[in-house]
Amino acid sequence: MNRSEPSPLPAGRLRDPAELPGPGGLPLIGMLHRWKGAQAHRILEGWAATYGPIYRVRLGPQPIVVISEPNAMLTVLRERPQGFRRHFAVRPVFREMGLDGLFSAEGDDWRRQRPLVMKALDPAHLKRFFPVIVTATERLHARWLASAASGTQIDVRADLTRYTVDVTCSLAFGTDVATLTRDDPDPLQQHLDRIFNGIARRLNSFWPTWRWLPSRADREIDRSLRVVGQAVQGFIDHARAEMQARPILKTEPEHLLHALLAANDAQRLSDAELHGNVMTLLLAGEDTTSNTIAWAMHLLSGHPDILKAARTEAIEALAGEADGPASSPVLRSIDSTRGLPLIEGIVLEALRLKPVAPLNMFTAVEPIELLGTRIAPRTLVCILKRPPATDPSHFAKPDAFMPQRWLAGEADASGQGSASVESVGGGGRRAFMPFGGGPRFCPGRYLALLEAKMVLATTLAAFDLIATPEAVEEQMGMTMQPDGLRMLLRAHRPSRFTERNRQV
Repeated sequence: MNRSEPSPLPAGRLRDPAELPGPGGLPLIGMLHRWKGAQAHRILEGWAATYGPIYRVRLGPQPIVVISEPNAMLTVLRERPQGFRRHFAVRPVFREMGLDGLFSAEGDDWRRQRPLVMKALDPAHLKRFFPVIVTATERLHARWLASAASGTQIDVRADLTRYTVDVTCSLAFGTDVATLTRDDPDPLQQHLDRIFNGIARRLNSFWPTWRWLPSRADREIDRSLRVVGQAVQGFIDHARAEMQARPILKTEPEHLLHALLAANDAQRLSDAELHGNVMTLLLAGEDTTSNTIAWAMHLLSGHPDILKAARTEAIEALAGEADGPASSPVLRSIDSTRGLPLIEGIVLEALRLKPVAPLNMFTAVEPIELLGTRIAPRTLVCILKRPPATDPSHFAKPDAFMPQRWLAGEADASGQGSASVESVGGGGRRAFMPFGGGPRFCPGRYLALLEAKMVLATTLAAFDLIATPEAVEEQMGMTMQPDGLRMLLRAHRPSRFTERNRQV
């Protein structure tokens, strides 16, 4: 598709956003008549292919500058929080929903909260909590083993959401909700799904009608917020009581809420901030990780050679553990997860081709230049993550699923040396930013990668992935999810873990 680049400017003159190319639109509403929230990322990416790495679009009365050039995108991310902040609607919406934590905080509030949340999610704490992930992964394996035995399709995203809810509740609160062990929907998960969809709807709304004339859906969202909020407050009160009774929990926390409260001792959060951070952790842990793993499985189902190579890697990792694969279908040492280069490459490649956060919207706080364009305070700037990550100038065969591109010096999926595969260089790594960049880099990235590698290693060692005929579509909410992804699993070999997992 032809790209319309901005016209060259005289030396020293900056372009005004009004001079940028872009879709024209109608008076007052701009391009609202073409807008579909569930396909927002596709629409903006399509205009980027037509109008170039920086363009202007108007949705309603508010013009937006859209950028898909990696250096300019990194500038936006690095200039936070002093130069750019999240879309101006984010904090008011999160605050009124009781979700105002690190994700929505800005300025000094963000600087104060960041180290506390980072410490609670650092690799040292995850190593302490790793047995929780092992238990949840065993339960997922047992659930999928039963589906494989009965020949029934699995709803991939639904089961993975159960998995991430189980992990997050155990890690965060020490509460085993065990949604993977039953077929009926978990009430907490249903409320979380409703809240997540409600956040997306309110952030993407051009008029805050829920404040003036709440609909039935708005009232249901508020009810779910009350239910989950009461549960979270109960978790906080219980954790505080435990720490008062057992001071050793300050240095040896049993879950992330203990760690967060312990890290908070020297620099207190308000009760609202603590509540907001716990709610955010619960919500963020559910959707982003489950969608990433789901997309990886979808891509693998169409690439049997890569799946076969990854299966070999997983089986060798299981065999390499002290008690061997005969005792468990799941890696039981966190150190073993560091020896899965191809499976980690699969996760990265899934994030490159199917980014769960394909766009981010920011508001300029200070004047800045981006790609020869003068950006004034309060200008909305949207960055698109997939166009640079699928640009042939950064990635060989950019539309191909090639996890081996991330393996410097390793054998590729065909068993050949890496000389047959062009590794990702510095330009490609700068163009690939699935967890953001700059000072607000995602604090949950270690946990997300750990969960993804655990699930994929266990699943690929045990099952063949058989795609069903139904189309799988990208659908945008708060994150980009695979709509319609169902799969048949076939046990790769007779399992020796059936009885053990029935008892988990």
